[in-house]
Amino acid sequence: MGTQIDKFGTLSDGREVDKITIKDGSCEVSILTLGAILQSFKYTLSDNSVRQVISGSDELDSYVDDSTYKGQIVAPFANRIRNAEFNLNGIKYTLDKNNGKNNLHSGSANTGYQIWNVLFQTPNGVVLNTSTRDGEGGFPGNIGITVKYTLTNNTLSISYTMSSDRDCVVNPTNHAYFNLNGENCDAREMSILIDADKYTRTDSELIPLSIDNVDSDYDFRTLRKINAKRNGIYDTCFVLNSGRAAVVRGEDLEMVVTTDRPCIQLYTGEFFSSKASRGKGDAFAAIALETSSHIDPMNCGRLNDVLLKKGEVFRSQTDYSLKEIKK
Repeated sequence: MGTQIDKFGTLSDGREVDKITIKDGSCEVSILTLGAILQSFKYTLSDNSVRQVISGSDELDSYVDDSTYKGQIVAPFANRIRNAEFNLNGIKYTLDKNNGKNNLHSGSANTGYQIWNVLFQTPNGVVLNTSTRDGEGGFPGNIGITVKYTLTNNTLSISYTMSSDRDCVVNPTNHAYFNLNGENCDAREMSILIDADKYTRTDSELIPLSIDNVDSDYDFRTLRKINAKRNGIYDTCFVLNSGRAAVVRGEDLEMVVTTDRPCIQLYTGEFFSSKASRGKGDAFAAIALETSSHIDPMNCGRLNDVLLKKGEVFRSQTDYSLKEIKK
């Protein structure tokens, strides 16, 4: 058990990026001060081999202006917003159009590209914070966000706290890409269970059309191979039945994802491409499991799901628990 801070690299403007490493049990994770990025997540197996279970890089350049968002704390607002606009308190807010005509992952306001402050370390964790300015990327409010990474009993917990000086909308997530079989395998060979009776049907721009009952293509309520249907190609928001959101199983590792968020976005990495990757770093190298709100809730009658009023505090937590599967 313990934490350690090392220099990871230097940005072109001279700002330094640090790496905080936390060890506990069979797990070791590393977090960067750039984007509060989860840069590494390792598990030591019973044969003493070490498995890297997320896609990433040991080169800082791989994370600068990274269009895959790998490992980032995406905030203030993850996923897509239709036509890059929404109304709040009678005011129309116009956002960056960085995904066709839509806004994706907060555009230029995304905290995943910021240098975060390390507030303090604990024997098994680290707490970081940053903020976005009122009007940044078009979003209202000076929004403060604090994230705590904790590693206990082979469970990585990510806790989010947010507040604002104006009414605003918040929907943070972590955008790590997982492959329990390692960084050089096709992630669609893993099996997954998602505890969801419903999913969000979307148009060609992945903007919501309706919330439907899962059919055979989208039914992951029992554990099955990701590539058993649709060639394993998904970028889909599932509406969760419970906090035990997902179970992912590889050849010899299993991960359980639990959350207090209402949805989880499964993205199997069809367009994933990571420069200077530790592994193959291309399409289907790993899957993202983004715990979040519904897609585009402000324009789908779900504003209250993401509304953070002035003076109030948003809190959320998602856990990722790893264990070895005994053969």
